[in-house]
Amino acid sequence: MAQAPTGSGKTDAALSAAISCAVENDQTIFFLTPKISQHKIAMDVVRGITDSHSLDVRAVDLVGRSHCCISSDLQNLDNDSFQTSCGKKIKEKQCEFYINAKGYSRFHEAKAKVRFEQMLKKYGSGIDHHDVIKLGIKAQCCPYEWLLQLATISNVIIADYYHLMIPFIRDIFLLKTKKRIENSIIIIDEAHNLAPRIRDSMSKSINSFTFSKVSKEMQFLGLDAGPIEEEFQKWATELLGNTKERTIPIDNFHEFVGRFGITMEDTIERLRDVGSTYVEKYNKKSACLWLAKFMLDWDDDSFECVRVLKQKGGRFFLSKRLLDPSPVTRILNDCASSILMSGTLIPLEMHRDILGLDKSRTEMRSYPSPFNAENVVNIITEDLTTKYTKRDLENYTAIANKLDAIIEKTPGGTAIFFPSYGVMDSVLPLLKPKELLIQKAGMKPSDIRRMLRSFSSGGVLCGVQGGSLGEGVDYSQGEIKTVVIVGIALEEMDVETRALIDYYDQKFGRGWDYGYLYPGTIKALQAAGRARRKESDRVAVVYMDERFKWKKYNWILNRNERTIITNIPEKHIAMFWED
Repeated sequence: MAQAPTGSGKTDAALSAAISCAVENDQTIFFLTPKISQHKIAMDVVRGITDSHSLDVRAVDLVGRSHCCISSDLQNLDNDSFQTSCGKKIKEKQCEFYINAKGYSRFHEAKAKVRFEQMLKKYGSGIDHHDVIKLGIKAQCCPYEWLLQLATISNVIIADYYHLMIPFIRDIFLLKTKKRIENSIIIIDEAHNLAPRIRDSMSKSINSFTFSKVSKEMQFLGLDAGPIEEEFQKWATELLGNTKERTIPIDNFHEFVGRFGITMEDTIERLRDVGSTYVEKYNKKSACLWLAKFMLDWDDDSFECVRVLKQKGGRFFLSKRLLDPSPVTRILNDCASSILMSGTLIPLEMHRDILGLDKSRTEMRSYPSPFNAENVVNIITEDLTTKYTKRDLENYTAIANKLDAIIEKTPGGTAIFFPSYGVMDSVLPLLKPKELLIQKAGMKPSDIRRMLRSFSSGGVLCGVQGGSLGEGVDYSQGEIKTVVIVGIALEEMDVETRALIDYYDQKFGRGWDYGYLYPGTIKALQAAGRARRKESDRVAVVYMDERFKWKKYNWILNRNERTIITNIPEKHIAMFWED
């Protein structure tokens, strides 16, 4: 486990050592990231190493099937609907791209092999998945099937966490790529994200609107769903009473389904049939398929979870949230070796404990910053905060005024990272008119790339802590002069957060730290490090929340760097850049 400051060369160091070891021992390297946008950095490093040393090494930039589908009738579906439709087209031999890339008969397979070998001549040591998609479009071949074939003959596989960490995906993936965990070196990039990412990936949620969409889908197909939305609302109201949220046992949801005189198993089967028909007929994502998957997962008690019913914004939400990722992440104990690295893998013991790593086998290393401390100034603002009790128009206006002043005094790009989309959407309209580059929830990687290209020539970049712009993006050209961290991205103290705190308290005796304080504060540290990518970079970092003065939050600050506490941050920004 390696904790090293952002920009200190973790990717280069880890991959160069791993490639040396893998070549000597005929092993496979899995370089896993939480976001597709981070794949390019790793691919560039692999290409640089192999080209410099003339190594016989090949890398593949692997993404999910839905991210590289070139079939126009499937590209706008959500993941569940896409998987259903894609699987059906392949099964019924209706996808020409799959036939051209893989085939069904020996004749088709022979032609597909020729196309793959022609593509391989242009591949070299590795290219981005975007380029594989372009080659796939030109050859009318499924890019995903090509990526899988490339994975079987590659030494380095750059992929998402879920390829190895989600059990049912991992089993199929390893089978198709003919790889073995025991013969693998696994590098986890941005490893502080691993536990929350696994928890999110293995959690499910539905709400009142889900039932409304299910009803409409069935109506489109000439079926009667009955008053399912009304019954869900009635059931939820009865359970909640005067409260806004509560945990519920498994049987409660069975009782709701039983109101319709049908078992959970029969409901799942019917929803699947209706959802598949709806997707096939209208080429739209299906709420029936989503509800069926939720119901299928509801009874699974093989992992430590909490089931929550809550009311928010006039709707009722029913969720099953994973608490403990360690039964999944303990797979790291089975590999030949692994490297978990991050600029914010602190405290190291917390991540080791939560991930369930073998204590006797785990080495923890923390490395100091290699950068000149004089090139950074940390500024903590007084009298401003994003505490839940202070989120009002007056406070948002004060934050906006300070942001305007800071932007005006910054000679170049300013990056602002908010604790949530809600706070960002409340503050940005209060800024003086200016051109803003704003991150939106659910933005596609292609949209993120376009926004970053625009930001490379200057401006104001607005994102959220823990989002795509605040982690993993390499601002290597000195685009950012001033970083502003607006608030602390602590989770709302709801039933789920309290359940997580209680669970970690029982398991480690560190519930408050492991389940609440550290995860939120680490997001601020990640975002603050975006502007420091090389030794010559100078950056002003503004922590716009008075709570950063407190001991339980200011542990993220480098004691060797200058820190100023003030209510006029713009003055010190101007002095820093005039120096």
